[in-house]
Amino acid sequence: MLQPSSLQVSKTSVLATKRKFSNALFDRVVKNLIHGSDTHPAIEKEGISKSLFYLELTKRPELAHRFKDAQYQRDKVRNAKRIESAEAELHRRGVDGWDEPVFDIKGNHCGDKRRFSDACLIFMLKSLKPEVFADKPQALVQTNVSISNKSEAEILAGWRVQLGAAPDPAGGTTSVSSASE
Repeated sequence: MLQPSSLQVSKTSVLATKRKFSNALFDRVVKNLIHGSDTHPAIEKEGISKSLFYLELTKRPELAHRFKDAQYQRDKVRNAKRIESAEAELHRRGVDGWDEPVFDIKGNHCGDKRRFSDACLIFMLKSLKPEVFADKPQALVQTNVSISNKSEAEILAGWRVQLGAAPDPAGGTTSVSSASE
């Protein structure tokens, strides 16, 4: 039979053990973030609920700004490592290449063929020497726009004259060859 002393319930609830928000706690969360921790584990590690933490950030915009800066700094470091490894892989595929097995008609391995990635080499060249290899826009933009206070009828008459569809109001008839001169 169970004894009453073994059934004692803890008098401190889970909510009572949670910490209250303070500047020191916030500084520890920011330090966790800068050292590479994910956002929610960095908050929970300090013994405060995420909802309370974010509620305090909405009340204090200066802390929210510091929090975003810490996340940005953490992500910048993480992305630098990822970019370095991606650049190394780009170099390996584009410059060093890789061996691909070659088989005869019976399925026997007869050797290896060195393969390279043209696309990786192109991207490497674009990033290393953009002034030579970067994509350049090829659009031709014509900028001969004239603004006038003519009425719609006058504009249409002018176009008809230029296209040779109407007589020139100044006196003669205009042909298509004279309009292009």
